Amino acid sequence: MDVAQEALDKLSAAGLVFCEVMETRDELPPVNVASFMGNLGAESGRHGFLLAHDEKDLGNHFNQEWERLARDSGLFSAGAGGRPEFLVGVDIAQDHSDDGELQVWRWVRVALADQWDIAGAGCEDGILGAGANNPAFVMMSPAADVLLKGAYYQDGIGASTLRHPERIPELRDHARRIAFEFDWLEDELRRWAERWLAYATARGTR
Repeated sequence: MDVAQEALDKLSAAGLVFCEVMETRDELPPVNVASFMGNLGAESGRHGFLLAHDEKDLGNHFNQEWERLARDSGLFSAGAGGRPEFLVGVDIAQDHSDDGELQVWRWVRVALADQWDIAGAGCEDGILGAGANNPAFVMMSPAADVLLKGAYYQDGIGASTLRHPERIPELRDHARRIAFEFDWLEDELRRWAERWLAYATARGTR
């Protein structure tokens, strides 16, 4: 599937090297399902960090904590030349006009460039957030066993991780809603959610 040039440019500005758009494979939870982890608590195994809005050098501190959390949680895989690779949820259509098509959320495999900026350039240009130091993104390990979500909160900004999404009942429930109730969403996304739900139900109950 093609990626809008706008999305490619924004990934590059953030220091993320585009590798490929992942196929909607059964074992990969849809981006819209993975994003629901933000509604879960510590009892589901979700953990991470939170930085106050008024913290000095907030953007750089967020980047440092994001990289530490990503490495510690197992988000990264070694890519070409040893570069860290991971998946990031991207609206590959990038058409936000009133008459634009539905959003098309897919996992895009990227590698970290030598210079990167998640909190600054990545969030400011809209690919990873809604403004500088305003993160709103979801990422996943290539093996689909680690999710990482960045978010803006009333008391700060932060990121958290969750392991083995197929084992989380709340994520399976959300996949069921997407597949069978949310008829305004993209048809391919709904079929993907249904396939992942079947996969996750079989795996999650073992």
